[in-house]
Amino acid sequence: MSNNFWDEQLSGDDPKNEADKSSRKRIDSTEHNVNINVTLDDFPVNNWDSDNDGQEIVHWYNDNRMAEDEKTLDFFKSGSGVRSIYSRSQAQKLLDFTIHTLEQEGCTVWNKPQETIEIHPGASIIGLLGGWTFAGIWCTASFVALFFVGGPVLADIGTSDWNATDGVILESGVDTSSDGEGGTTYCLWIEYQYTYDNETYDGDVLSFSKDNSCSSWSEDADEDYPAGKEITVYVNPDNPYDAVLETGISGVDFVVCFILPFPLIGIVLFVSMLRSTFGVVSSFFNVHQ
Repeated sequence: MSNNFWDEQLSGDDPKNEADKSSRKRIDSTEHNVNINVTLDDFPVNNWDSDNDGQEIVHWYNDNRMAEDEKTLDFFKSGSGVRSIYSRSQAQKLLDFTIHTLEQEGCTVWNKPQETIEIHPGASIIGLLGGWTFAGIWCTASFVALFFVGGPVLADIGTSDWNATDGVILESGVDTSSDGEGGTTYCLWIEYQYTYDNETYDGDVLSFSKDNSCSSWSEDADEDYPAGKEITVYVNPDNPYDAVLETGISGVDFVVCFILPFPLIGIVLFVSMLRSTFGVVSSFFNVHQ
């Protein structure tokens, strides 16, 4: 047996061992230079136009992080120099910095984000057309209703500076009608006479909005206006033939004001459709750049 047998077995310079060490070094080096190939198209976001969209990148990072603590959107916005996510280019900067952070942490294995559901451009256009059609119908109907309802309300508010004069009730009554659901509607009517600048006039308007609505009256509403009762009449100084018994805010029928939220909803719909349209158009051009 060779005198060098034990030297050979104990030696750290065995060619096979040296090759294994070299191989491990190459693997370690490769692992620390892994490129994370994740793109914005991998995320379930169609339009990168809000910080909520940017949260998708943050969630993906926290699911794959090597660091002990989770990071926030503000951390990545600060590191990438992005103030807010309002376009695809801003989202790309955020993603680039996020990937860089993972690579610096030594991340070599990662899960891709949830796959985006692809929407065909034609489907987006059809959706926009449907949305604009609905928003257009809603806005048109609500603003037409506001015109007919809001006009009398504004007219009532405009009577707040009309001149007061004495008058008397000539006659009053309540007309009844039935609706399709079996309910009964009561409409008050009044006729009165008043004197203004030594001239006598006839009137029949309680207030402009209440004359256009029968929703506020009861069956015995005319008991407040018996024939012969002396009243105060408010006269338009520019046209004495215009007169009301209830002036300003007190003459407004607030039941008809239920229509006011509908135009506001229409405005919200309109703004939302503008944002959606901008987002679809921006995505189209970004995809084809």
